[in-house]
Amino acid sequence: MNLERLRDRFFEGVPRYRWLETIGRGGMGIVFKAQDLELEDFVAIKVLSPDWETDDQQLLTRFKREINLNRKIKHPNVARIHDFGMSGDYPFITMEFVPGVDLRTLIQREGRLPPPQAISILRQIALGSDAAHRLGIIHRDLKSQNVMVEESGAVAILDFGLARGKHSVTLTLDSVMVGTPHYMSPEQALGRPTDARSDVYAIGVMGFEMLTGSVPFDGESPLVIAMKHVSERIPDEMSRFPDLSPELQGIVLRALAKDPAYRFQTASDLEAELAMLRPFSAAAMAVPTAAPGEGVAPGPDWPPIEPDIASLPSAPGAPVPSPSRLTFDISATSIPPGRTPTPVVPKTPPTPPKKTRRPVVLIVSDDARARTELGDEVSKYGCETLGAESGEKALEILLKEDVDLVLMDTSLPGMDGFDVTRVLKSQPATTGLPVVLMSSRLDRSRFAFAIQSGATDYLTKQAKIETVVGRLWHILEHHGFVPPPENEAVIAAMKKTLLDAVTLTPPSIPPKK
Repeated sequence: MNLERLRDRFFEGVPRYRWLETIGRGGMGIVFKAQDLELEDFVAIKVLSPDWETDDQQLLTRFKREINLNRKIKHPNVARIHDFGMSGDYPFITMEFVPGVDLRTLIQREGRLPPPQAISILRQIALGSDAAHRLGIIHRDLKSQNVMVEESGAVAILDFGLARGKHSVTLTLDSVMVGTPHYMSPEQALGRPTDARSDVYAIGVMGFEMLTGSVPFDGESPLVIAMKHVSERIPDEMSRFPDLSPELQGIVLRALAKDPAYRFQTASDLEAELAMLRPFSAAAMAVPTAAPGEGVAPGPDWPPIEPDIASLPSAPGAPVPSPSRLTFDISATSIPPGRTPTPVVPKTPPTPPKKTRRPVVLIVSDDARARTELGDEVSKYGCETLGAESGEKALEILLKEDVDLVLMDTSLPGMDGFDVTRVLKSQPATTGLPVVLMSSRLDRSRFAFAIQSGATDYLTKQAKIETVVGRLWHILEHHGFVPPPENEAVIAAMKKTLLDAVTLTPPSIPPKK
């Protein structure tokens, strides 16, 4: 049946939806953009093709499983699935419509992406994947075609149709190759069991693809490509580009290790390493120009930030500047002429030294009452706290005091929380300082803007204190702090955070020993 006839027959059976355009065709069917006439909203509809030479019930089981798995994942970087239905003989899923282009199309259109843009996209992919992994859900088909990038730089992972729970019974379709060869981990290519580290490998492939403009392996057949992932070394393409630091190359190559034991053990470990990179120069990490009469200056002794060159959006939801307007500082790599950087790829991630003292958390909010109450609560969970009423005051404190984590409201007088984060991430002394931003709103664009600014995490003010503290301690643990075993409230909050499926980004968590 041709596509136009299939489309007409399908929409005859679902008068609630009006066809707008055909988005694409995938391994399991066709995707349409449609208007939901009842809710007056745009949706994407994934329709299963009827010409499968396999058992219908098995396909329906798989289709329904996609809904059940995806509904459990509540994260800004994972596209939501709404409902399952039938239109005559056609089973379908209605999904959130994500405007923008898929990552593969973006790379084909723009070529290799600037490192800051690639790092932001990689962090969002890793955070969304980690949200699924926490629930025992492995995607198994992560690829650039399944990652949508909005104009603002926000990222949404699509298509958990090939995902499966760790404890579910494996469903096998003889006519379907589970996974895409260009992004397939060696263990997948060999038919071995997969886990979160297989998704980490696929994220590594996307990192290589964004930074070089091409996937690491290609070939004349899917089998040839898959076997290259098993037996051939990753091509030394990244070293050709002087704007790629050895640290960034090392992170991507570690994700692409053949042996899963040598990769990052979790997507959150990968994300945490990316978050601690310093991808921007002071000039590129521009703070938006203040409005007339509102001169905004960083705290004393902080190097000035040039306002005329911006490599990031000026506000949540604003388009990301095109690559031609991006500025990079490659002097930090200290590459002599004619030489290329040599990435250092340790076999296992370095373990930070253990810290048994109470961590110091700087709470930044212009609401004195909220700042005091939050400080009192955080103190009960094994932390020392300091307070600041503005971004400028926070920078002053950071010059004088040793601070281990910043918990900051995005709405501040003068420099807002995003601006302060950019300043901190532009300075060598504070690049690795974790910054958790809080806001009354949490949508995909604001979440992406927080990541682009360099934030470690982005939470809602409505979150329960146990959730906030659990997130903070997971981040602190990654930075070497030992949760106080005698503080039962801390341990309980951390355990609860691991189990919660809330609309907050998961923090970085080290692998279990």
